[in-house]
Amino acid sequence: MSTPGPATAPTVLPVLAAAVPLAVVERDGTVESVHLGTVAVHHRDGTVTGSGDPDVAFLPRSALKPVQAVAMLRAGLDLDGELLALACASHSGEPGHVDGVRRILTGAGLDEADLDNTPDLPLGPAAAAAVRAAGAGPSPVLQNCSGKHAAMLAACVSAGWPTAGYRDPAHPLQRLVRETVAELTGVPVGVTTVDGCGAPLFGTTPAGLARAFATLATAAPDTA
Repeated sequence: MSTPGPATAPTVLPVLAAAVPLAVVERDGTVESVHLGTVAVHHRDGTVTGSGDPDVAFLPRSALKPVQAVAMLRAGLDLDGELLALACASHSGEPGHVDGVRRILTGAGLDEADLDNTPDLPLGPAAAAAVRAAGAGPSPVLQNCSGKHAAMLAACVSAGWPTAGYRDPAHPLQRLVRETVAELTGVPVGVTTVDGCGAPLFGTTPAGLARAFATLATAAPDTA
């Protein structure tokens, strides 16, 4: 009988190695849990400070949606107000949210069949329960990223790009999104993967994301 060798130590991801304790939870004077993370603060003079390593690469997931929306607006997306907010949101699938997604699609001459995001039940428990009670199940329009996907489709229509394959990283829309992410974050996109909704996910850094949000927050009116 052979004796198993020593277990191989797991590789510590750079983002974990860069993390520092941000919060400590105590119960009756005993530490129950320690929460690690990285904080990046963008200052008015353009400098970035924080805790941990703000230049470590990470996947911002839905936090990137407002930056993705800038790219859509640059492509000609004609949305404002609550529908633009829906394009930037991880909505909870309530009737008003689903109706907004359908309005975005209808305005572009499209319908739910054009959505290519992952089918799911609403993110909100009450909305999900209502869907089940009605005998329905998961669908793309109910998934929390459907506003972003509807807006991506509408942007393709505005720009004259094909709607088929809009999730492909090589599609003109996604190339524009990638360029916009790199521009607003000031960090070259080093990692491209797939988000939970099926759309391309571009990696950046905490400092880069802070820089992008500072740019959005201080942008002149009537700009993308």
